[in-house]
Amino acid sequence: MLNRYRRSIVRILAVSGFSLAFPGLVWSQTTATPASQTRVPAANSGSAAPQNIATATQIHLEHAALTHLIDSIEPYYKKKELKGTAVLSGSTTMMAMGKSWSDRFRNFHPDVVFTRGTDGTDAGIKSLSEDATVIAGASRPLTDADIAMLKKGKCKDPLSIIVALDPLALYVHKDNPIRSITPEQLESVFRASGGQAKHAATWGDVGVTGEFASKPIRIHGRSEISGTTAFIKQLILGNSPMAKEAQIHNTNEEVCTAIGADIAGVGICGFGEATDLVRPVALTLNGVQVPASEQSFLAGQYPFVRPLLLVVDKAQMAIDGGLRENVLRYILSRDGQLEAIRAGFFPIDPAFIRQQLDQISGPQMR
Repeated sequence: MLNRYRRSIVRILAVSGFSLAFPGLVWSQTTATPASQTRVPAANSGSAAPQNIATATQIHLEHAALTHLIDSIEPYYKKKELKGTAVLSGSTTMMAMGKSWSDRFRNFHPDVVFTRGTDGTDAGIKSLSEDATVIAGASRPLTDADIAMLKKGKCKDPLSIIVALDPLALYVHKDNPIRSITPEQLESVFRASGGQAKHAATWGDVGVTGEFASKPIRIHGRSEISGTTAFIKQLILGNSPMAKEAQIHNTNEEVCTAIGADIAGVGICGFGEATDLVRPVALTLNGVQVPASEQSFLAGQYPFVRPLLLVVDKAQMAIDGGLRENVLRYILSRDGQLEAIRAGFFPIDPAFIRQQLDQISGPQMR
């Protein structure tokens, strides 16, 4: 399962030479620190202060790298006045970020009006197939079936642009004793029962001992139209049937809130949705525990990440007076990527941004 897990994430994210936002953030280059080297020293060992200093230094370096990355992205500049209306549809995960983008974009172009369409990744893609003027947000990669549906409908030349990155984590109640989980165990939690492979029904099935071992695993998730659900099916389950959730929620934020109120609850959400009542579970990869943290992601160690996309009809870009081109240019600018960070997501590598801008506006002189 681990090899498939690796192949899936590489296939999903290696689009047109795409690399993640930080060097080394690919499976083949993962160099996580072994768990045996990450022990917290005893209070009387005399080594706590040096370790704290080292940790603070590492965090400082990672934030400095993030600052340098943002500084390497060009700011947005207005080429001309724009007018028109755009319907933003799709992913609820991207809803708040999309609202920020549209509000800030109108500071440059006050005569542009944005309206909200249908919610959910699947619904957004369907809306684009029915109305080529829609801008659809997708919190999962497009499938061959998606592209076929779009082309069969009114979106004859779909163009998908990666606009941010969303590291995901398995969250449990803060009092759940589980500390790490392997890809195989993760699959067993979300896999439907009744197949040849074992479904994990209790916390003891994934290695938890003591009184908690007999507690049933209760999955909190999203609806079938959610990009989060589709991504779990693609990446974790290889499109196998998914276990029935204990409760369905409208947003990932609601999922984390529900887990915080359910001591046996579990679910997958982005880093930005965590509350004080939940705790992320580390991934155990080849015997190495990789914590679900910003530091692990920035260091290129944490691989469980999905791309967030906007999908447009490229044919519409030729007749809308530059509206879609400039919306995408803004989102891939320093201004737009800072909004992604404020919304709890991570920015795109500047080199890949330039590749995407060539797709949007044609080859650029640099």
